[in-house]
Amino acid sequence: MFLNKSYSYWSLVLSIVGSLFLVTPYLISPVHPQGFIVLMMKVMLIIAIISLILGCATSFYAIKKKEEGVKKYVGILLPLFIILVIILIPILMGVGFILNDFP
Repeated sequence: MFLNKSYSYWSLVLSIVGSLFLVTPYLISPVHPQGFIVLMMKVMLIIAIISLILGCATSFYAIKKKEEGVKKYVGILLPLFIILVIILIPILMGVGFILNDFP
């Protein structure tokens, strides 16, 4: 059945869904979002945060239950990778500007 899947499976699915909902507003947003699109972007962001948190929680539960496979680690590593990219982008841009000033 669909609901009888392992916790590592749900960890993988929730993390991927959360990541997609996190990226989608950037892809669909116009230059100056107004009205309904702003509401949809906020809803997508909330769904993304909830999905990523649930993905981490089910991943920890799968590790606690000692399930087999690598899928149980995706729920933790995917949100950490997203946070790392968000933190590293401004740092790498700053390094690029510094290197560009000294030819």
